[in-house]
Amino acid sequence: MIDSILSPVGWQILSVAACAAGACGILGAQLVLRRKAMMGDAIAHGVLPGLVIGFVLSGSRDLLPMMVGALVAAIVVSTVAEWLRDRAGVDAGAALGVVFTSLFAFGIILVEIFARDVDLDPGCVLYGMVELAPIHQVDWFGLSLPRSLTPVLGAFVINIFASLLFWKEWKLCAFDPELARASRLPFRKLEQGLLVLVAITSVACFEAVGSILVIAMLAVPATIAHLLCNRMSTMVIVSTLAGILSAVLGTIGAERFNTGVPGMMASSSGLLLMGAILLAPSRGLIPATARRLFWALRVEMEDILAESYLLSEGTDETGDIDASESREALPPALLTFSSRLLRSSAGVLLGVRGYLRDGVPVGRGKRIARALLKKRGLWRRFAAERLGLASDHLDEPAHRIEHHLDDEFTRRIESGLDSEES
Repeated sequence: MIDSILSPVGWQILSVAACAAGACGILGAQLVLRRKAMMGDAIAHGVLPGLVIGFVLSGSRDLLPMMVGALVAAIVVSTVAEWLRDRAGVDAGAALGVVFTSLFAFGIILVEIFARDVDLDPGCVLYGMVELAPIHQVDWFGLSLPRSLTPVLGAFVINIFASLLFWKEWKLCAFDPELARASRLPFRKLEQGLLVLVAITSVACFEAVGSILVIAMLAVPATIAHLLCNRMSTMVIVSTLAGILSAVLGTIGAERFNTGVPGMMASSSGLLLMGAILLAPSRGLIPATARRLFWALRVEMEDILAESYLLSEGTDETGDIDASESREALPPALLTFSSRLLRSSAGVLLGVRGYLRDGVPVGRGKRIARALLKKRGLWRRFAAERLGLASDHLDEPAHRIEHHLDDEFTRRIESGLDSEES
């Protein structure tokens, strides 16, 4: 299977798909940061009537007239959507949905009327013909390469240079548009320029991969990068690499399952997105669940140590808390299964680590219990003396807050209370 991808034909298909996905990934990151991924969807659909009109007026499928028609259509999409939002009071998402669906439907009608006998048909527009890329060849410096590689590679290079040229301006427009306007940057022109690049990329990729994959590659790799990255630079890089990886996996999957490359690329990007949702280090569901579980386990272990210490010693080193003030354990019948499992696991871990022996904290477990009780007592004093809160309402908040106080903050509270006494 890999051998077939590395063959001349397979390599040509992969190169076209990867360039298309990479070009979309660069701009997709900008759209996702602006919360305008739907605008990319709208433009990818809405340029269709412009493509057909350019074809009808020129009588050929040359890139230039179709590109001009697509740019005009893209400007119409953004202008009409903004007018509906600002002047007619229509919701931004609804405005985009109305505009692009209407234009896309109009484009399909134009295709059926004027392009019925050429390969600019609905199937070409929707699904692309990347598998047929090796059939139509052009000579590049003595090399025979797919004709559809020219526009997608051109779009890829243009997007890279545009990102480098307008990096600071786009970054400011994405994260602080009000500051961008106050800095007298040509905010509107910069945003319209981005939409023009989206239109150019959509047109360049239409023949190769179709509108469906353009929409997927504009949104999905950028969303993956947004889950994985906290900086715009790394997000753009990861978005581009995720798009290229989707192209590789989609090409291999299409060969394996004997299906279309664009559809398999979109499916591969969806699987990558699901993996990012589950496994992203900072935002993934599994790491977040693991962090919450470890935190709950730590809190339960500290509570067991503190309660055991109070029962065994009767008072902590501050003399503020005695065994009668410890929380009464709920009857096992009132505890949920997860609570019982968490408490049992915490008890087992304390025994394995040697922090608890015969129900009494020892060694490091004793030091942890004493430190926790000290934080509890200090917080209760601070809340009562400095915040003026009723002392009989501070027990439960103190039990929660004590786990969040670090040593530095504890020293600051203690020094503040001591200075007040002196």
